[in-house]
Amino acid sequence: MSLHVAMSGWLLGQPSGANRRLLALLRAVGPQLAPGERVTVLCRPDFAPPALSGIGWQPVAIPTGPTLRRAFVERRTLRATLRRLDVDVLDHGFLPLPTVDAPVCLLVHDLRAVDGLTRWPRALARAVLRRACARAAAVVTPSRWTAARLQQLAPRMPAAVVVPNAVAPPPASQGALPAPLPPHGFVLHVGHVEARKNLAVLAAALQRLPATARPELWLAGRDAGALADVRATAGDAIVRALGVVDDATLAALYAHARCVAVPSRHEGFGMTALEAFAHGAPVIASACAALPEIVGTHGVLLPPDDVAAWAAALAATRRDDGCGAARRAHAMAHDWTASAAALLATWRRLGAR
Repeated sequence: MSLHVAMSGWLLGQPSGANRRLLALLRAVGPQLAPGERVTVLCRPDFAPPALSGIGWQPVAIPTGPTLRRAFVERRTLRATLRRLDVDVLDHGFLPLPTVDAPVCLLVHDLRAVDGLTRWPRALARAVLRRACARAAAVVTPSRWTAARLQQLAPRMPAAVVVPNAVAPPPASQGALPAPLPPHGFVLHVGHVEARKNLAVLAAALQRLPATARPELWLAGRDAGALADVRATAGDAIVRALGVVDDATLAALYAHARCVAVPSRHEGFGMTALEAFAHGAPVIASACAALPEIVGTHGVLLPPDDVAAWAAALAATRRDDGCGAARRAHAMAHDWTASAAALLATWRRLGAR
């Protein structure tokens, strides 16, 4: 059977969890394609695509944002682009859902907007989400928690397909740390520095620890408006804002962190926790959203606003706690090949329709 899938990839470029997920899935999907099946990624004209088996690339002039401008250009151009490419299925991860002729496999990464954690009004976000789910031929989520929450918000939609994220084994060689290793180590956070990441609880917890035993807080990710508040809350605790780092530097950070903290109030999956486990690092995370599903019994789960509990956990956590092998095994049980197979099966079902 022939099958041509187009994937919306115009956010590819700067390193991010979503982009690492997409590229990892593409690497795993390519070798599983049958004769007559192909995947074309629609990407920005300035993106330099990697050479991946079975994967083609098509530049499209669709902006990455703002949301309304991106949605307007998608609505105006995407339908004709898919017709010209003779696409059977569109794999799309953005809202609102554009009108196209091909069946759409809609990826819902997370539900932060409908839960009031963005600047969009909750009522509008929920209306857009429900309309998109009603029009999509299939809906994919990265976690069981997101699928269940989505079913609550859009009870008439078909059951979502869970295609979990995964991790690859850490590289044999790493980059250099961006700063000297502090005497008491560093607590690592990976992700945009934004309000929903709840980094104030980390800063306040570190400020409570005695200066003679306090680790530094290292932030790998761009400042999305919350860095000044984090620094103010941290007081005399040292906060290093590293900005966006490359993959080699990120591997070094995971490999040397005293622990990795994920205090977020909302995560559709929790990729940072899984990547930390792959490097054997201890994880302290909020008992919120999908994080308990991903962390399980291999990390410490805490109430997101309990500063005293976070301070105690940070003080007690050590890299050499003897649990690194179990954490690595937990991470490696999440396999990109299996996730890609589940996604490919969904595409094939839509293509057959």
